[in-house]
Amino acid sequence: MFNKMRVKLRGQGSLEFIMTYGWVLLVLLVVVVVMWQWGLFDIGASVDPGSFGFWGLVVAQGNEFILDESGSLQVSLLNNIGYNITLFNYSATIDGVYKQCEACTPLVIEPGENEVIQLDHFEWGRPSGKRFDAFLVLQYNDSRTGGEVYQSSGRIWGNAEL
Repeated sequence: MFNKMRVKLRGQGSLEFIMTYGWVLLVLLVVVVVMWQWGLFDIGASVDPGSFGFWGLVVAQGNEFILDESGSLQVSLLNNIGYNITLFNYSATIDGVYKQCEACTPLVIEPGENEVIQLDHFEWGRPSGKRFDAFLVLQYNDSRTGGEVYQSSGRIWGNAEL
């Protein structure tokens, strides 16, 4: 009689082990499938546009920038400084390709106003809707300080558009 109870207890322990790990594996499988459907495993997939790191002269609210399929980057900048500024140089790096404005004409931006800058000829081989990441450097001076040069830099990311 003692041997029969031992066999039953061993069988019950094995069944509990299989059921416990079976449920864990099932939950993990569901989580992986959901993450895959959300596109978390596709590195080049589309993302919500965003920006980070700018101060004073910033990317306009709503992350207003476009990289089109021809390689033209347009960025709307907002003057948050409170005084007139003069933007005299800007550059961007996308996928290791560096572009700087050529023959920049100084652009005066009044407080709270938006201005759009553009950099062309990025060699962009990705189709519309794919993710891009750019590092942007803006050089300007402030009407309060005269000729002193300030720099605002940061990252912008989003999806290439038509």
